[in-house]
Amino acid sequence: MIIAPGTAASSVQAPPTPTYQEPYRPQFHYTPGQNWMNDPNGLVYYQGEYHMFYQYNPLGNVWGNMSWGHAISRDLVHWTELPVAIPFDDQATIFSGSVVIDEQNTSGFGTTDNPPMVAIYSSAALPNFAQSQALAYSLDRGRTWTKYAGNPVLDNSDPDFRDPKVFWYEPSRRWIMPVALSLQRKIQFYSSPDLKNWTLEGDFGPAGAIAGVYEVPNLIPMTVGGSTGRPTKWLLIVNINPGARGGGSAAQYFIGDFDGHRFQADPEQPYTPPTGVLLADFEGASYGDWTVTGTAFGSGPLNGATPGQRPVAQFVGSGLVNSRQPDDSSEGTLTSPPFQITTDFVNFLIGGSDLPNLTGLPGEATVNLLVNNEVVRSSSGFGDEWLDWKSWDVTDLLGRTATIQIVDRAGTGHILLDQITLSDTAATSSADRARWVDWGHDFYAAITYNNAPAGRQPLVGWMNNWQYGDKIPTFPWRSTQSEPRDLTLRAVGDEVELIQKPVKELEQLRTAPIYQARGLNVTGIRDLRGAGNHGKALDIVAELDRGSADRFGLRVFVGDGQETVIGYDTATQELYVDRTRSGDVSFHPQFAGVSRAPLAMPASGRLKLRILLDHSSVEVFADGGRRVITDQVFPGANSDRVQLFAEGGTARVGLVKIWRMESIWWPDPVR
Repeated sequence: MIIAPGTAASSVQAPPTPTYQEPYRPQFHYTPGQNWMNDPNGLVYYQGEYHMFYQYNPLGNVWGNMSWGHAISRDLVHWTELPVAIPFDDQATIFSGSVVIDEQNTSGFGTTDNPPMVAIYSSAALPNFAQSQALAYSLDRGRTWTKYAGNPVLDNSDPDFRDPKVFWYEPSRRWIMPVALSLQRKIQFYSSPDLKNWTLEGDFGPAGAIAGVYEVPNLIPMTVGGSTGRPTKWLLIVNINPGARGGGSAAQYFIGDFDGHRFQADPEQPYTPPTGVLLADFEGASYGDWTVTGTAFGSGPLNGATPGQRPVAQFVGSGLVNSRQPDDSSEGTLTSPPFQITTDFVNFLIGGSDLPNLTGLPGEATVNLLVNNEVVRSSSGFGDEWLDWKSWDVTDLLGRTATIQIVDRAGTGHILLDQITLSDTAATSSADRARWVDWGHDFYAAITYNNAPAGRQPLVGWMNNWQYGDKIPTFPWRSTQSEPRDLTLRAVGDEVELIQKPVKELEQLRTAPIYQARGLNVTGIRDLRGAGNHGKALDIVAELDRGSADRFGLRVFVGDGQETVIGYDTATQELYVDRTRSGDVSFHPQFAGVSRAPLAMPASGRLKLRILLDHSSVEVFADGGRRVITDQVFPGANSDRVQLFAEGGTARVGLVKIWRMESIWWPDPVR
């Protein structure tokens, strides 16, 4: 629920006092004691303390009343929750942003002896959440905050203008602000001498995965390890929602150069879709011999449709609602003439609502392939107007006669389609071509710490997904932050890759190892001898040789017919996490699934894994951190064992070592 501005907190039913022993409560990941949390904000290190601010609803455990929650740590491991730092008011809610230490007091908010902590955040004006950039400052180590009387300091004609991540750029001795023009899929770069007056320098995008809006940019300089003669490169993280490879929200990255004005990504080969037999591209004045039912479908490109791509079946009215979104009240269908399936794939550009006709849901905004009047394939959009490629594998339907039907039965959604092509090769979506920070379902809004010691760049992400984030079965809190990860860049062949590893400080939570073994052969499923119930807060290191196995790895959270599978598929050369039988998957139809990350088997033939399990999450770091998969799971009370497995042959375990992890939840006197 979103509580109306001015509603007294006392009128909202108070959740119970947290015990930190509730079902699914993580023991070494940060969660607020109660209520809704999403994006980490304002990560900054100052005077021996790591500050983590975050999007927080002080009045409920669903999104709304956005304010900045606040927690601090001395070691990136043990956290103390402090009172709300920057609360919403009757004028605006507080969206995402960053915090800097203004050492030279360029803002004038403090002194050089007591430099201010300055928060730069998106102020979302009520009631329509139009965004501008605003400031607040603290002179007491972040304990209290004052909103700047001159807010906003930066506005834009586009109301979807958010998530500033500010840093000091020494070559020009100015502050730099990357900020997202979300619907335009652009990151703008502004500069300022004093955090108050900003000048546009340049922009970047659209690029990479474009099926979702751009959010939470993060730009940092990094040296490249494992190479000679390479200059410093810049890492740009751009979070998108929806449009992730696995659905919903995720974080992608680019590597390139920044000159204080513009970010230039390293060049990549432009994408050319496969050729084939074009069934429809809708370039004419009508839809030709396609059969139309319904009314008021549109006749031109929307935001994401480029010239030459006329999206069809826009069953939208002639006007807009909220000045930005199409009027979705109209419904109807558009049906192709019959055609014969003569190739292995049907490729098409699709956009519009993510409203598949799932069991129990009333609406539908889809494109369907029909054979004998039965739907044999179906796809929906990505939740936005931008068009991206999708493919149907129809090898089992070769020679059959089919029709394509575009359907809009959703009163609050619509579907867009273009360039339907029969081809021998599958088209590749922008999501499949992008470079992902994390290949799992649950890692979003990822940002790094400002002012971190020793040149480190610890990264934290929100361990949830906007597809189902407000439905996960936790109470009295909802959502978790990831473990902080140290970032490096490494030259791998001709490419520079992002490497992520859990921060070293996490190892202080390890108890004595509860299981350790070397040189095991695994065929089928192998229980770990003498370990009994392993528990649900574990740190696991494993080194696995493929041997003759087709698939091998670990099964975790095993019990009561449940399991979460962490494996490697030698045929597809993919690391994967399968949560289809992981426990409670009933709360949302798109939760159960498999996360996959492409990863060639190392030349040694040995796959090294670091796995963090914590009651309702799995974080898998593979091959020294080249690939990471983060997924939530909600296992039953007795699902607390670990097993090894190998399918299609025998795998060999070079090492497996398991530690139980101590809880981080104890009173901390720091204030």
